[in-house]
Amino acid sequence: MKIIKNMDIEMPDEIGRDFLKKLMSGRLNPYLEKMLEENRGACIETLRPAALYEFFSIDKIVDSTVYFKSGNIFNGPNISRILKGSEIAVIFMFTLGKEIDDLIKKVRESGDTLGTIIMDSVTTEMLYVVGDHIGRIIKKNISIPGGYASTCPYSPGQYKWTIEEQRELFDMVDGSKIGIALNQSYLMIPFKSVSGVYGFGPRDKIDKTRVACDLCPRRESCIGRR
Repeated sequence: MKIIKNMDIEMPDEIGRDFLKKLMSGRLNPYLEKMLEENRGACIETLRPAALYEFFSIDKIVDSTVYFKSGNIFNGPNISRILKGSEIAVIFMFTLGKEIDDLIKKVRESGDTLGTIIMDSVTTEMLYVVGDHIGRIIKKNISIPGGYASTCPYSPGQYKWTIEEQRELFDMVDGSKIGIALNQSYLMIPFKSVSGVYGFGPRDKIDKTRVACDLCPRRESCIGRR
């Protein structure tokens, strides 16, 4: 299992702005712009990202079930579709850090509802940035034959892959190594954390979906759509 800490990730100057605009029906007034700038700085200063990942060999995929040589099993029509044609799966987890959760909790408990919303917008986009960074590290360091490529990442809780499947991912990798735990509702703690899987296989056989959102019917109605 590979563990990554002390990551030097440059956050875009405008991080949080697009997500907040969607929440505010596409407009930000000068007051919101100022608050965004202040809260963005606090979030970036508090960011303590960490990640881990591990490789697993896929045994077979039958209908909506993915069987691993380790004995683990994934169930769901979309995850089986994503991994169809893949021979290797990489299970990953990453977090923005407990400090981010503590900061948002402190702002929320102070009664600053708007500040909480803004920090949530900033850290939601931070998850995308950190996730892309981790994906590049995984693809750079995995040893695969020529002609192989990766699928898009897919996570429990996304369309037609139930959140309960988090149990299987936590059985495959030890999230506690980077301070991530699973609560009774199958949500990760710290809350600003993500788990998921990439598939790797022959380029002409793996699934060609490039963004997981393309499998979801919510389309433009989802503010988190990428």
